[in-house]
Amino acid sequence: MNKGDLIIIPTDTVYGLAAKLYDEEALKKIFEIKGREQSKQIPILCHDMTDLIDIVELDQVSLFLMKQFWPGPITFVFNTTEKFHQLTGEKTIAARIPNHPKALEIIKKYGVLRVTSLNKSGEPPLSDINEIKDQFGSMIDEIYEQTEDQSHVSSTVVDLTVKPLKILRQGTITEESIKNALNALQSYNDC
Repeated sequence: MNKGDLIIIPTDTVYGLAAKLYDEEALKKIFEIKGREQSKQIPILCHDMTDLIDIVELDQVSLFLMKQFWPGPITFVFNTTEKFHQLTGEKTIAARIPNHPKALEIIKKYGVLRVTSLNKSGEPPLSDINEIKDQFGSMIDEIYEQTEDQSHVSSTVVDLTVKPLKILRQGTITEESIKNALNALQSYNDC
């Protein structure tokens, strides 16, 4: 990917519109394509948890939940490190590791990516590759087609910047699953 390039990648949830993490030119294009306010952040997709070391602040709860649910269809919102905040102006960021071999291969190749669902703001994500090519093909540098099963349901989003944590969007991973994981951690800590 060159500066300003956008790609479309498959994930385990929905297709994603992706740019390199620190590519401001490509990020502006994402906002234009989606018709999205620039005040709304674009989440990141990582290859593994070590990708987050310089980006987000981690604690026992976040590390435990990441190990329980990643890779998978759950996005966590973190407080960012001071270094990342100085680079981007973002105090929080949403991150996920997808459970999808092609997505992980692409992320490993290009590094952490800014990825948002492929749709105009306020509309449902697109899943039909021909519709995607018709609507977005001329604005995209490369389209990686889906070869794995997709849920077509956006990921669950959990805000870890507040206590108690807050579920911002329900996806395939349920609130009950998250509570069960937290209870297991609490039981472990009480031993």
